Amino acid sequence: MKIGLALGGGGARGFAHLGVIARLAELGIHPVCVSGTSIGAIVGGILASGTLKRAFAWCAEPDWKKLPRILLYARPTGKALINGRQIENLLGDFIPVRTFQELSMPFAAIATDLNTGERVVMRDGNLMSAIRASMSIPGVFSPVDREGRVLVDGGLVDPLPVAACRELGAEYVIAVDINPPEEPSAHKPFDKINIFDVMIGTLRIFNCEMTRHVLAAGGAPEVLLRPAVGGVMALDFRRAERLIEIGRRTVDEHIDELKDVLRLASQ
Repeated sequence: MKIGLALGGGGARGFAHLGVIARLAELGIHPVCVSGTSIGAIVGGILASGTLKRAFAWCAEPDWKKLPRILLYARPTGKALINGRQIENLLGDFIPVRTFQELSMPFAAIATDLNTGERVVMRDGNLMSAIRASMSIPGVFSPVDREGRVLVDGGLVDPLPVAACRELGAEYVIAVDINPPEEPSAHKPFDKINIFDVMIGTLRIFNCEMTRHVLAAGGAPEVLLRPAVGGVMALDFRRAERLIEIGRRTVDEHIDELKDVLRLASQ
């Protein structure tokens, strides 16, 4: 049975993806392909490039080391608040390869064509531009010019890329949704809300509704994991280790649903 992993978008909440992947591996469950949207594309790229150890090491660093580097890239441009090209330098620390062909497993990153509204599934060519396009939240990160298309965050059209995972050959899909509709979000009083909160909060609401629509339309995975990450803001990168633990715990809470895969893994 070919197991695939579909990783949804949700900003810093995506650290929970790392916990899910780590716990699945401990149980002997190893996906043969991965699809990702936004932060899910980043983690998917890391998994497919075989550099998870680097990501875990970075998460374990104290905030004073990692946060200043993230904030360094907040340089407004004519198209967004942050120049996405500079983010590539940070991502390059975790993903050393440059093309999809160099990855250890099939991987797909999802983006949205800003001009047509089409879902764009990227499976070949330049890896970094694909990941950057998938995570380019409109207004926050600048769009990506890739192969003649203007691309932005894939969460606008496909926040939980189950179908893309099946297109890669997965027969059994484990999907991780980090925008659970029932989970309460972190609330800020009116006088504390900034432009990032407005943009990302809007996208989160849209992602929840799109995910609901996709699942209702027959795009359900075999196992749907929804880590309890609702109390974490999408840009709160200080919660990395806590989110990793939440991801690990979520897998344990779904052991019964994973029993078919666990049986095969033990054979």
